[in-house]
Amino acid sequence: CLSDWSSDVCSSDLIFSKPRPSNLITVPACRRCHSDETSKDDEYFRLALQVREGIDSHPDVIKTRPTFLRSLQNPRKLGMRNALLKNIVLMELVTPSGIFIKNQWGIQTDINRLRRVVSRTMKGLFYIHKKHRLPDGYDALVCDQDSFQRWPASAIDDFNENMIKPILAQQGFTIGNGVFTYRFGFDKNDPNATCWIFVFYGQAGFLGLTLPRANQNIMKLTPTPAQETSLRKLFSGNH
Repeated sequence: CLSDWSSDVCSSDLIFSKPRPSNLITVPACRRCHSDETSKDDEYFRLALQVREGIDSHPDVIKTRPTFLRSLQNPRKLGMRNALLKNIVLMELVTPSGIFIKNQWGIQTDINRLRRVVSRTMKGLFYIHKKHRLPDGYDALVCDQDSFQRWPASAIDDFNENMIKPILAQQGFTIGNGVFTYRFGFDKNDPNATCWIFVFYGQAGFLGLTLPRANQNIMKLTPTPAQETSLRKLFSGNH
């Protein structure tokens, strides 16, 4: 990304009701990072989150719902509207331990599109806090909350103890009326290796990592090669 730079909001401004929060974060962005395609991902991200049970009652979601519904009636949004209707399915609601609760209607979402938005947000916030972009040779990996819960129990325990708990103990940065909150931590041995916790609308959680491609040490964790491969698949969505 070396040409055609502009300014872009670090987290998608579509998730906020108007008037937009005064503390929105903007970062330099090139054409590839601020394009029609990324705008479509931002719109999809808003849609996928705002229809989730629990989030649909958030004050900002209620406030923006009329505008959102009108946008779906726009002929140019025909593809998004059809995709929304096509992916409404009957789903099982279960407890975290897998106990069935009930059947309910839900929307199957393209998790990779959600991760692209969160990954772009993480890179922007990395730039804000580190004063430089993520160096070449580092990966920006994002995992949604549901996928993280499918990681082996021992690895979840390690992550909780060594990364998530210390980061959650820190003061979070909140933008808007509880619409977006993030926390982060840096590896003391490698300040470009970072861990991030993102929460949207107080419920939708994502875990993000920036780490060197050739380094198997992840924030004081030393996974086996097999665990490292599985970890990368978990965060990239290829599982």
